[in-house]
Amino acid sequence: MTLQITYRKPILKTSNLISPIIIGGKSVSDKSGLHAMSSRNLVDRLEKILELHLDKIIIFGMPKLHDPSGSQAWNNRGIVQNTLRTIKENFGKKIQVIADVCVCQYNMSGHCGILNRNNDVDNDMTSQLMAKISLSYAESGADIVAPSSMMDGLVLSIRKKLNDNGFNDTTIMSFSKQFSCLYSPFRLTTFNNFSKKIDKSTYQIGFSNSREILRKVKLDLSEGADIITIKPSLGNLDLVSRIIEMVNCKIAVQHVSGEYAMTKAASRNKLIDEHEWTMGYFTCMVRSGVDMIISYAAEEIAAIL
Repeated sequence: MTLQITYRKPILKTSNLISPIIIGGKSVSDKSGLHAMSSRNLVDRLEKILELHLDKIIIFGMPKLHDPSGSQAWNNRGIVQNTLRTIKENFGKKIQVIADVCVCQYNMSGHCGILNRNNDVDNDMTSQLMAKISLSYAESGADIVAPSSMMDGLVLSIRKKLNDNGFNDTTIMSFSKQFSCLYSPFRLTTFNNFSKKIDKSTYQIGFSNSREILRKVKLDLSEGADIITIKPSLGNLDLVSRIIEMVNCKIAVQHVSGEYAMTKAASRNKLIDEHEWTMGYFTCMVRSGVDMIISYAAEEIAAIL
C-alpha cells in the first residue's frame, strides 16, 4: 500500500512579512541575535531583501547622541531621516518603508515619552512630540509612521499634524503594546543604559486587561489609524481574532525581540528546529487573520518560502 501525502499550498507568503532594520552609526551585535547595522551597508542589505521578494521594512534608529528630550528623533539630519532619504533615492516605490515613532532609544531615561518634574511620562507633551517626529519622517519619505509609545490621543495628534502639513496619504500603523519583558533584547541592543530598570506599566497595557486593549484599538481607529499592530505576538492571537470580528482594517503583529531571541536560544541548544517552529507559528498568525508580521526572522523565513 502506497502512503499518499496531501500537500497544501502554504498560506504564509513573503507579502505577509516585514523586516525590521535597526540603523545606527556603526554595526552592533549581541547575544540575542539582533544586529544594528551602519548606513554604509544599507543599500546592499535592501537589494538582498528585494531578492527575497520582501517589499516592506520597518526602520528603528539608534543615534550616536542622547539627551533628555530625545531630540535626535526629529532632527532633519537624524539617522532615520537620512536613512529614509537614502532608501527613496535608491529604490523609489520598490520598498514600502515604515518608520517606528518613539523616543526610548533617543533619550536618557529609556521611557517612551517625555518625563515631567515628578519623573512620570507626560502624556500630552509626548503626543505632541510624537506628532513632530512623525511629520519629520513623512517629510523624509516614510510611507507609514508607526507610533508605539501608547499615549492617549496619540493617533489623533499625529493625524492632525500630518494632515495640516499636506501628508493626508501617509499611513498610520498604530501599536497596541502590552507591558512585557520580551522587549529586553531590543533595549539591550539600542539603549545606552540598559542596566537601569525601567517601569513602563503606567502607559503600556497589562497582559490580563483584554478589554483595555480592545478599547485602545477602537480609539486608535476612530482617531485615524489605518493599521493596527499587536505586540508581542506570542499569546495574543486570541485578541487578533476578536479584533478582526470587531473592526475592518489591516492587522499586523510584531514577533518581538524576546520571542526571536528565545527561538534562537532554543535552537542553539538543539531543543527545537528553529525554522520548523517559526514557519508553523507564523502560519498560525496568518490563519488567525493577521495580514502582516514584523519579525527579525523575516529574511530567514522568506528564503525558505
